[in-house]
Amino acid sequence: MKQSSDNLAPPYSPLRRLLGRLHYILTILVGAVLMLIIGIPIIFTSLLVRKLTGYEDFVYPVAKRAVKIFVIATGARLTVTGLENADPHQTYLFVANHQSNLDPAILFGWLHHNIGGIAKKELEKIPFFKQGFSVAHIVSIDRKNRERAIESTRRGAEKLLQGHSLMAFPEGTRSADGQLKEFKKGVFFMALEAGVPVVPIAVNDTRLVMPKIGALVFPGRVSIEILPPISTAGYRQDNIDEFIALVKGEIARKIRV
Repeated sequence: MKQSSDNLAPPYSPLRRLLGRLHYILTILVGAVLMLIIGIPIIFTSLLVRKLTGYEDFVYPVAKRAVKIFVIATGARLTVTGLENADPHQTYLFVANHQSNLDPAILFGWLHHNIGGIAKKELEKIPFFKQGFSVAHIVSIDRKNRERAIESTRRGAEKLLQGHSLMAFPEGTRSADGQLKEFKKGVFFMALEAGVPVVPIAVNDTRLVMPKIGALVFPGRVSIEILPPISTAGYRQDNIDEFIALVKGEIARKIRV
């Protein structure tokens, strides 16, 4: 039986695999330290500030710096282009292809927006993530329960209507070889319901720095390109497939396989 490309490990030499595993362990340790000395304090401080003042974006300046330190620890040398395409005063749904666990961190840290996002519900089981989701406007989605998934879509649309930009990875899982997978519709319903533009983002080569399988990290060059926003005007549920194809096509033109 032919195996899926997502289940095949690249042919790393034993030495390279060892170095990659050691770098992975170092990266996880850096992440744990950042969560302990920065993440936990800023999460609970943000909850307190929100309760006392109603200000909801207190978490972002410090959290963005911490996330950038984590990305730098992986050895990723990042090139970001197209930031001028996204007006910092406009609410968007940022939609990107998904290659690595680095992708959300890069978008969170480098986009000139205080963005929330869509995340699988299982991540709430990680200590303090649930509280962190709350202060960073991250909507969890239960992909195993259709009704709850629909409710998550509604909550995402509400976040957009409130002026909170979100990021989403509509493939739903990481691509080990860079090939685009089918885009799920749920996140696009959010944009249509809220009437906000969608900004396509092309992510390249994060899969080479932090591969999907193997618990490995290898320093290397990665890039993200922010493409011009695509208006949702004129699109509805009955022609949403056309809109999704348009967004996916823009991303497909820019990714390297």
